[in-house]
Amino acid sequence: MSGLSRRGFLQSGGAVALTVAIPGPWRTAMAASSEAGNAYLRIDADSRVTAILPTSEMGQGTHTGQLMIIGEEVGIAPSAITVEMPLRPTDPYRLFFGQMRSVGSYGIRAWYEPLRKAAAQARSVLLAAASKRWNAPVAELDTADGRVLHERSGRRAAFGEFVTAAAREPLPDDPPLRPESRKSITGRAMRRVDTPAKVDGSAVYGTDVDLPGMLHGAVRMSPVYGADVAAVDAGSIADYPGVEGVVPVPNGVVVVADSWWRAKRAAAALDIRFTETPDDTLSSAKLSAAMREGLEGNLPPVVQNRDVAPRLRSAEQTVEATYEVPFLAHVCMEPIVCTAHTRDDHVELWMPTQGHDIIRMTVERVLGFGNEQMTLHTTYLGGGFGRKTHGELAEQAMLASKAVGRPVKVMWAREDDLQQGYYRPIMMAGLSAGLSEDGRIAAMHARLSGPQMGRTFEHVTVEDNRDFFSVASLIDQPYTEHFALDHRHLDVPMPLSPWRAVSSSQNGYFLEAFLDELATAAGEDPVAFRRAHYAEHPRHRAVLDRVADMAGWDTPAPDGLHRGVAVVASYGSVVGQVVTLRMDGERPVVAKVYVAIDCGRAINPDSVEAQMKGSVIEGLGAALRHEVPIADGRAQRSNFHDYTPLRIDEVPDIEVAIVNTGAPLGGVGEPGIPPVAPALVNAMFSATGKRVRRLPVLPTAA
Repeated sequence: MSGLSRRGFLQSGGAVALTVAIPGPWRTAMAASSEAGNAYLRIDADSRVTAILPTSEMGQGTHTGQLMIIGEEVGIAPSAITVEMPLRPTDPYRLFFGQMRSVGSYGIRAWYEPLRKAAAQARSVLLAAASKRWNAPVAELDTADGRVLHERSGRRAAFGEFVTAAAREPLPDDPPLRPESRKSITGRAMRRVDTPAKVDGSAVYGTDVDLPGMLHGAVRMSPVYGADVAAVDAGSIADYPGVEGVVPVPNGVVVVADSWWRAKRAAAALDIRFTETPDDTLSSAKLSAAMREGLEGNLPPVVQNRDVAPRLRSAEQTVEATYEVPFLAHVCMEPIVCTAHTRDDHVELWMPTQGHDIIRMTVERVLGFGNEQMTLHTTYLGGGFGRKTHGELAEQAMLASKAVGRPVKVMWAREDDLQQGYYRPIMMAGLSAGLSEDGRIAAMHARLSGPQMGRTFEHVTVEDNRDFFSVASLIDQPYTEHFALDHRHLDVPMPLSPWRAVSSSQNGYFLEAFLDELATAAGEDPVAFRRAHYAEHPRHRAVLDRVADMAGWDTPAPDGLHRGVAVVASYGSVVGQVVTLRMDGERPVVAKVYVAIDCGRAINPDSVEAQMKGSVIEGLGAALRHEVPIADGRAQRSNFHDYTPLRIDEVPDIEVAIVNTGAPLGGVGEPGIPPVAPALVNAMFSATGKRVRRLPVLPTAA
């Protein structure tokens, strides 16, 4: 039995399970005593197959894609595999910043090889066990539909019949993987495995959690960022029914009651006063002026290139433009929520989270508990978009539960999240480029002024002024090798969080809107101008050619319609979009959006298409009218009436094509966002002759 943990198998009494842990190079050093808990594929004696998946399902179809990868290799229909999630983060699940997190469009591309290899290891030992029982060469055996097959003799038996014997077989370090010719699951469109539960209502989201004796918590947070509670009179709500307590938390309080509505009403009536801060008079206008001032003079460099300045000075023509984007909220459809049951030496959490290690660190900081003293039940997420990577809800729920001695579910109202939540940073970009005599880009200089979000995360180090959360899709632009990038950091009191596509969401707009300005200055068609600069970027060119062909770019647009194009690489994928619109006065009306994506081999083309369409809808809403203005230190948006998503009658026809140039797997959840805004404003220029250099496109009241 001494080799049992090393091979990753479990055997306990009469119950036997074949459990495969993280294989090979993806498995970091871990204690033998905990190895079984680090598995992510288990086959039980009754033939049940369970995948312990380390990434959250937040509506993008990640679990379906992961089950397709596993099912392909082990030989079972993905819909027949049960999904579990780890109850706490451990090293084998930490592939992003050394943490267990569901971010960065990594759900498929990062886990493809580990999942595939683990499933192939399971298949290998099942075949080895069957080979001995049936006295048949392994080469004549295969698996399908949850069974081991021997075509020559016609034998077939369920996986469970071989589990005990398979548990004695050594796991091969390099198991044979199914060749491309034998793949019948991945690469084909498949319906989401989580859809039935979401249709019949059995799917459990964070808001669905209901425990015996559970109470409910609503928050009253400081209206100005960074303020804290100066004084609170809990007696002011003594007559409110159902109230069980008022619990202090950072920057506010949680009112606990026997229903959320009672807690919320009491929280709104609570007599509470907050501290004054230096930011009580802060406004969007002041922040914008500070960013513009930050673009002046010599900025701290990110990418230095000494030949850029002289090439700009000697260019035949120089083009300059300044762009700006506002704070954006995440507005996940599911409210921000966490349920906690805090005991003396253990805490149990039920939470829709993207940041499992963030929750672990929050537990350690707030309660002083180690990882083994935490049980984290990850529910479905009703959207994440980077918002649910944080731990403030866990902290509030744990403190509330500790104070009242019962489980407490803390939920924020939409107003709480829009006014005291996290935002995509504001940013301003000044771009300048020189054109040579032949109309090509001779050099480009990009300057950023705004927050470096990485400075706010303890797990991120900003070295050499290079903040991933600020420079993605700009630092690696494909248009010229003569490129320089600077960034002046601006401190803001607002809490910042990655928004869908993170900095690529704004940098795609900066870069591709500027490319259109350069094309105009060069007197060239926007598609032809980009194509001429893609000689060393075949993926960009293939995507551009495909989307231009889809949109009929080389033929005149129908009367009254105008087109704009953008191509952005992010998260390992390249996405091109063409927006077709007409103008209704000053208001753009989008008629159709064409999308081409190269994400490598599409594991589930149906999910790829769905993510592209969802990205276009979200990206258009943000580009057209989303922002969170600041006045007197306070957010000036509160709910969907003034932070309005794209309405159903505003959603254009969206056509998606998948391009496969043979590149490695790329992300899908985020890369569809960055080209939306620039393609939109480029189409507007085609229609009006006016450039849009600040988002959102449509003016909004502060």
